[in-house]
Amino acid sequence: MQDDRRRRSVPAAELVRNFAHWREVGSREPVMVTHHGRETHIFMGLDRFRLLAVENGRAPAPDRALELAARIHQGLIFCGADLVIHHINDVARAMARRYDRQLDGQHLWDAFPELAGTLTEAHIRHSLSSGEASAADIPSPFRDDSWLHVQTFPFAEGVALLMRDITADLQRHRLADTKSAILQAMTVHGGISYVRISARGFIEVADDNFCALVGLPAERLARVALADLVELAARPYFRERLERVLRGEGDQRMTTHILTNSGTIACVEAAIARLHGIYGTEGAILLMTPGTAAHLA
Repeated sequence: MQDDRRRRSVPAAELVRNFAHWREVGSREPVMVTHHGRETHIFMGLDRFRLLAVENGRAPAPDRALELAARIHQGLIFCGADLVIHHINDVARAMARRYDRQLDGQHLWDAFPELAGTLTEAHIRHSLSSGEASAADIPSPFRDDSWLHVQTFPFAEGVALLMRDITADLQRHRLADTKSAILQAMTVHGGISYVRISARGFIEVADDNFCALVGLPAERLARVALADLVELAARPYFRERLERVLRGEGDQRMTTHILTNSGTIACVEAAIARLHGIYGTEGAILLMTPGTAAHLA
């Protein structure tokens, strides 16, 4: 082992200013780092440090990055500066349908030709050249009708690629957009009323059309039992059909009478659909259009 007195030394400030130079020196020999002339640290390459640990009779420290890659639920690929794969975890293999293939040591574009020429390649090369992290949501090149959130960032001397399946999230957002558009179209139509009730039958949301139908503002209708707005004679039948829906016995359609603030009665055709959540029934949705008394059950 080289005598400490013969080792090269560098002030910490100089190490920071010319890190690229001293990194090259440190890969060949240990460099003493000084602070105000006092030696405080040793700067050396990782391979040399591991070899030193083995020479001293100790096993090399485990690679914590690989341990992390094996435990996370996202796909992770480590590549060198030449884009040769150093490590790929099982999640990434599953995402790319390379379940049992030996991919370590292969060039990234050979192992994953689907990525070549895509937006992902542009992000990888950008992270390599600029040292910046990058991210994008892309259609999965490995599976139809699937989406991935892809992150790239510098790692060691190369780049890391982190992938997460976001298909379910995007589908939820698309469904939310569709629902908003339907509700807006109903408002524009003017002849369709929308009410959302809780599992106990209380109004949670009432649209402008329903408010206009009963002649009350939304804040007056909030937390009112919808059955209390039904004409007294039709109320038992309405409650019985509503309870069927809330018990999960099937959606219902009926004709009923709604009391209005002006003292009149509005006949409506109503459809009731169960609102099913993660933990069971969360309420129901009612759509109503003008009906005629002759249709009343």
